[in-house]
Amino acid sequence: MTQGSMRNDRRSPQGSGQRSTQQHNERPNSTEIKFWIDKEKRLVNPDLFSKIAYDWSEKISGWSDSGDINRQKQNKNRRSQIRKFYDEVLFFYDNLKNKPKENFKQFLPFIKMIRAKVYYSLGRKHIDNDFKEMIEKCLNQIEDWDDFEVFKNFFEAFMGYYRFHRPSD
Repeated sequence: MTQGSMRNDRRSPQGSGQRSTQQHNERPNSTEIKFWIDKEKRLVNPDLFSKIAYDWSEKISGWSDSGDINRQKQNKNRRSQIRKFYDEVLFFYDNLKNKPKENFKQFLPFIKMIRAKVYYSLGRKHIDNDFKEMIEKCLNQIEDWDDFEVFKNFFEAFMGYYRFHRPSD
């Protein structure tokens, strides 16, 4: 199978060979972003970095069953624009990872300020409501370092899948 035909096939990240639109119907709510199964036991949602990140990347990319990009999304949600937000998350992560975890609360307002930057970008029509919704669902769950670390990993998985959906963006 050539690389071009693999892209058009759009197999799910789980390797089952089924198209994700078929699996989409099997999942009760694939747009729900829930970081933890049990936070006290530090059990991250096992679908977060695979199914959920994949589904959100597919939704935000505007990819359709025919293999085409939704015309309304073609000029929005460009990978370079979304990468700016991911880079900001990485900036905070890199600056905080070696600091005492108690200091995280000092930086939380600045991390949550990403929301304002998302709205600004939405107002300029660089992104759409789907990307804003994903970021909001994530930021609303961040209360401590562990939440932020899971968010960073989710965003990383999302970016990988997004590259798959919009390879020439």
